Amino acid sequence: MRSSFCLLAAGLLAATTAMAEDGPPRLIAALLEPAPWNAQSGGIAAFDVGVDEKGVVTGADIVQDVAPYGGMLRDALPSWRFEPALSGGRPVPARVLVLGFFRPPMLNFPAPEAPRYKGVVAPDEIPWPTSVTAPAYPANVVVGSAKVVMAVDISDKGAVLTIRVVGAATPFDRVAADALRQWKFRPVTRGNRQSASRAFIVFSFAAPL
Repeated sequence: MRSSFCLLAAGLLAATTAMAEDGPPRLIAALLEPAPWNAQSGGIAAFDVGVDEKGVVTGADIVQDVAPYGGMLRDALPSWRFEPALSGGRPVPARVLVLGFFRPPMLNFPAPEAPRYKGVVAPDEIPWPTSVTAPAYPANVVVGSAKVVMAVDISDKGAVLTIRVVGAATPFDRVAADALRQWKFRPVTRGNRQSASRAFIVFSFAAPL
């Protein structure tokens, strides 16, 4: 009886551990080339990215583009590396949103009256922003340009739950996180049910002209 109880307890512990490990991919490394020195505009470029059971990017379908940034992000994505998604404790393929918010090279700029992202019909398998706040350019920064890559966990209601900076710390991290906390998303839909998810957001800051 004691042996059977121990086996049952061990089985329950293993199952609980496997369930605790389940979740979306985790970004390990993300490289992105600097924006062209003469880029004058900004905007959002976003991709529906496939990540296989080894954490390798297998494809990137464009959801929204803005030149020249969409091409830069698309070219960089194959070099990104992930820890794969887990289901039942086992690695599985997944789809994730990778979105770049590229600030134009100015301290202040007006928000568009009809931003393009509000008219985009994104796949149900990835979250999509419904309300976006632009990060401020931080005061007293000596580094002119920078990129901040963030992993954001999104609830089944579309609210931002947690934010994690991927890579080395920069003076731009705080303003990027402050802005991202105000974003709202249309959540992922799986099997006619809204689900929690994870997205990866790149904030690109260009030195003001």
